Amino acid sequence: MSLGPGRRRLLVDNPADGGYLYWFVKLYAFGACAALAALGGVSLAVYVYFSSDVPPLPNLAEYAHTVPGVTRVYGWDGALLGEFAKEQRDVVPLAKVPKPLIQAFLAAEDRRFFEHRGLDVRGIARAVLANVRKGGVAQGGSTITQQVAKAFLSPERSLARKIREAIVARRLEARYPKDDILTLYLNQIYFGNGAYGVQAAARRYFDKDVWDLDVAEAALVAGLARAPTRYNPFAAPDKALARRNEVLGQMAEVGFIDGDAARRLSAAALKLTPRRDFFREISPYYTEHVRRLLIKRYGEQQVYAGGLRVETTIVPAVDAAAQENVDFAARKLDKRQGWRGAIVNLGATAQATFLARARTRYGDGPLTPGRRYLALVQRVDGGLARVQVGGGAYELPLSLASWAAPYSMRNATNDRTVGSLRGVLKAGDVVWVRPSECHPGGEFRDFAVHPEEQTISWLLPTEKLPCGTHTVALEQTPKVESLLFTFDHQSGYVHAMAGGVDFDRSEFNRVTQGYRQPGSAYKPIYYALALDEGYSYGTPLNDTPKSEVDPVTGEVWVPLNLNNEVEYQTTLERALVWSKNVPSVDLFTRLGGKAVEAWARRLGFTTEIHADKALALGASAIHPDELARAFAIFARNGAWLDYVYVRRVVDRRGRVLEDHTVYWDPTLAPGEALDRLAAQAGHAPRQAIPARTGYLASQLLRHAGKYGEYGTIRQTKLIAAGKTGTSSATMDVWCVAYTSRWLTAAWIGDEHRQRQLGYKDVSYMLTVPLWARYMHEVARDQPQLEIPWQRPEGVKPNDTGGPMKGHAAAAGNGGGNGNLNGNGAAAAPRAPAPGGGAPGAPASGPRR
Repeated sequence: MSLGPGRRRLLVDNPADGGYLYWFVKLYAFGACAALAALGGVSLAVYVYFSSDVPPLPNLAEYAHTVPGVTRVYGWDGALLGEFAKEQRDVVPLAKVPKPLIQAFLAAEDRRFFEHRGLDVRGIARAVLANVRKGGVAQGGSTITQQVAKAFLSPERSLARKIREAIVARRLEARYPKDDILTLYLNQIYFGNGAYGVQAAARRYFDKDVWDLDVAEAALVAGLARAPTRYNPFAAPDKALARRNEVLGQMAEVGFIDGDAARRLSAAALKLTPRRDFFREISPYYTEHVRRLLIKRYGEQQVYAGGLRVETTIVPAVDAAAQENVDFAARKLDKRQGWRGAIVNLGATAQATFLARARTRYGDGPLTPGRRYLALVQRVDGGLARVQVGGGAYELPLSLASWAAPYSMRNATNDRTVGSLRGVLKAGDVVWVRPSECHPGGEFRDFAVHPEEQTISWLLPTEKLPCGTHTVALEQTPKVESLLFTFDHQSGYVHAMAGGVDFDRSEFNRVTQGYRQPGSAYKPIYYALALDEGYSYGTPLNDTPKSEVDPVTGEVWVPLNLNNEVEYQTTLERALVWSKNVPSVDLFTRLGGKAVEAWARRLGFTTEIHADKALALGASAIHPDELARAFAIFARNGAWLDYVYVRRVVDRRGRVLEDHTVYWDPTLAPGEALDRLAAQAGHAPRQAIPARTGYLASQLLRHAGKYGEYGTIRQTKLIAAGKTGTSSATMDVWCVAYTSRWLTAAWIGDEHRQRQLGYKDVSYMLTVPLWARYMHEVARDQPQLEIPWQRPEGVKPNDTGGPMKGHAAAAGNGGGNGNLNGNGAAAAPRAPAPGGGAPGAPASGPRR
């Protein structure tokens, strides 16, 4: 078409014009880019928002020092006594984790761990597919890195937390190599029953270190990661077994083990070895006391999360002997008091249930010597009862149950017997028994009490007792309590603390928490004051009973000697050696109650003191460890003593927080010993009382050990000094005595004051043989030095006190000479007492 003169048609060509389809795609591409940009912006905003409160990543070099750790308490010999922790965890390097355990975790939790960068889309898809097929949660989608990330976040289940988890996972992958992330995971994850990390899990379920786990054990541990409560092998062994076998199958799937191995291991039974309860098995009273001390010094958080290493002074073998002897003494006295009856009597249905449970508990094998068992009485004749223990039948003869006369709260006559088992037992009774023993078990292991003569005698190891492989003896849980407390009186190291008969039954520590009347064991306290005031061993004292008036109640009472013996006048030495009450009250009156109270405070007594005349006979209650300390001050020639329970505390970085070791401690290396010698140079213990007074008191206590009612100790050849005590109404009996190395306090009593220990029983019949039995066992091989073994400077070898002070004391003969009759001549020799008494025993009988 013509446009006219001078005009031309202009055609514009647009090469980008692709038509409708082109513009449609381009438009949507632009929209997609805009959407992606917006999404990126939103993602960035979400990242900024949620990452603002994400916790910082851990410093792996400090990880082992920052996570909650286990505080462990060790005995003097390195034996583990107890573990204190809110989270049982021991951090181990990856190099110590066995390869099968790592493979088990990879197979079960994150097969592509070494390929992904923290988030595994393929793993999530696989988990979703597996869960759909199973119709439930069969696999988790979280990677190992994500599971590590969870540990640094709150436990809430929310989208916000999942976002933070992804952020932390990516940061972990960016910052750490895979091996470090795996190390964090294996040490952080929870495995149930308080176990965090693979080392704690290995110990909790198999009582072994992680590097000792076999393939099946590794599979069980790895299987717990998904749901430790659901697969708890202690509470749900069937589920745990199934989960273990599932992990073994997954290991075979991946190729870590072959199919035959997986099938063979899956066929094996589940074998668990729970971690030993060191706390209750070894030295529970001592370890609990140390736990309390640590909390007082460092706080509960540091003790239960600080991972401290606590080295103590306890000697587990000595403490075990103390616990056995406490149990022996309490049971022996308890049987002498009488039988309190069967635990329960069961009907036919209940008997069947009991027998089934007992068989599961005890099995069908032979009974273990020394162990006590619950037995079901099946038939009773006059001289024999037949009982069943577990799957075995046993005989209980009258001779091993003749002590079972009825117990009486009102009648404290001991050693009554029965002539028939009828009336004692009946069919259906559940009772305690133990395997019978043919012999007492060795020298100075058992003794016979003769209450009428008020003596005891050791049973010889060759004396035959009723016994047999199918013979048991009747037992019962003792009602009376007992304690033993042993320490080195030079270093202050406490080596044994049996604070009661049974920690599981009563955690009350009678050594440190008990509050008991010491009886005559208190007499050395004010006798030492008398020596300090200028009295001598030969000072005459009144031994004629007279009425005393209680200043508080106004009650009139008359102090009497044992067996009501009267000597009219005696010496200070003889009065203490034979524990005479009348002259002791005379001496106490001369000294004055307030002076005695002040003196007792110098010796470390903190309990309330009633400074009336009843204090002369030990009426004011004391803590046993404080009474023992007073005797130790005498042994140390008046020097103060601080008990050492904890030798050293070391934190998880190896820094020593406290060190109380003495330089002669045999566990120290030579260099450490020199360091301690330098640290202790110039630091001498303070004098609680004058050295001469302590020396004279110690010498006087040695005379009590040589000439008083300590025959059972003298027969063991132990060189000992000390004092016994029997409280009012015979509710408490004591023996506090020491050798040249160790001091031991022994006590037996009815802490509820419901029944006298026995009308005719006194301390030398109960606690002296306990002390002798125990100390012969643990100290007979120690060097035995004569007591006192060191004389203070300026004290003459023949010093026995004086010069005299006061009008009453002036009636004496001056310094005294150590003789027991106080008249300047040696006491007339007499035959040894039946219990092993030494020459010098009075013709009228024994003293307390």
